[in-house]
Amino acid sequence: MKESANLNEVSILVDGQVYKGWKSARIECGIEQISRAFALSVTDDFPGNESFRRLRPGQEVQLFIGNDVVCTGYITSTPIRYDAKSVSVQVQGKSKTVDLVDCCSPWAAIAPSGGGAGKKSDSWQDVKGVKETTKPVQPAKTVNKSWHNQTAKQIIADLCAPYGIRVVCEVKDLNTKLVNFTVNPGEKVFESINRLLTKENLIVTDNAYGDLVITEPGFAGKCSDSLEVGKNILSGSANFDFSQRFSKYVVLGQHKGSDLEFGKKVCQDQGISEDRGVPRHRLFVLKDTGQSSNAIASNRAEFENNLRRAKCKISSHRAQGWRQLSGDLWRMNSEVVIEDNILMMKESQLVYKVTYSLDSSGSFTDIESLPKDGYSRKGYSNKTATNGKKDSLKDSWKDVK
Repeated sequence: MKESANLNEVSILVDGQVYKGWKSARIECGIEQISRAFALSVTDDFPGNESFRRLRPGQEVQLFIGNDVVCTGYITSTPIRYDAKSVSVQVQGKSKTVDLVDCCSPWAAIAPSGGGAGKKSDSWQDVKGVKETTKPVQPAKTVNKSWHNQTAKQIIADLCAPYGIRVVCEVKDLNTKLVNFTVNPGEKVFESINRLLTKENLIVTDNAYGDLVITEPGFAGKCSDSLEVGKNILSGSANFDFSQRFSKYVVLGQHKGSDLEFGKKVCQDQGISEDRGVPRHRLFVLKDTGQSSNAIASNRAEFENNLRRAKCKISSHRAQGWRQLSGDLWRMNSEVVIEDNILMMKESQLVYKVTYSLDSSGSFTDIESLPKDGYSRKGYSNKTATNGKKDSLKDSWKDVK
């Protein structure tokens, strides 16, 4: 494992060599960002220095802050700029999961070959410092472009295997059997995964080691520090954008019929959720794909309602440095208490996105958060939230402290 005396030093490990001394850095991680990304730069004072220019696109890379692994993936580009006095070198990279976003599943056109997926995965076997809290899902020995009577997590493991990406499932109840699933021609791997998990309303992201992670909101635990104005918040902002919020959400679907169930019963599944905090009529209709039911449609409508309600209250706060007083890095998918009298907030929020940055002014962490109920699969009753009364626009802010 790479050791660093400086807990806040940014370094990358490429082909067994450590590169550090970066003058600027930006590292982004988010729960809706399946592939975390980074950009590092340094300026050479003399053109003869070749060390940083050995870095090439496509190389495997592991990024550290101090001794903490933050990203494992590939260098995607290495821009170089120069003038008469100096040469500026930048290294940009993304998590291993970038291949799931950019690439297609191979089985629609290419038969699986023995050892293909394993060979790619083995190239990471010497990476040090991997910590597993949840056992990764192993891919099936035989993979076809169609699956029958398999769990969603097993199918996702099979989809990721050709790109050497492990799947870590932090959700205990993801055991839904799928009668049939087929990869569509030209479909990206992540698009297939999205189709599989649409009805589960789960978070799909990555971790520091380049694994695909299926998780629940708040799984990273609670931050030891709170964010407070006048204490550790340098700046803050919130748009309070209601433009994507609607008064009624309707999800329509259908399911396979039988001798006992047919006609309207199978082709008119419907779920409705109302947001009484929107005073005028605004209707949003969503078509559910695959096998649906009234219960599934209702859950999807409620989830869409809760998520949009939460996203209109996304806030961003900048803190000095990258670590809490405990020494832990600020991390996405954790819960943090925010006390901000300017934005009228005093509540626990879900950390939606974290950006670590370094420049001539110092190191900072930008923490984006939203109400933790936004990604809750269980949701909550609108009747309970509004006491059965229709909110006015003003009343919808009554819970803001």
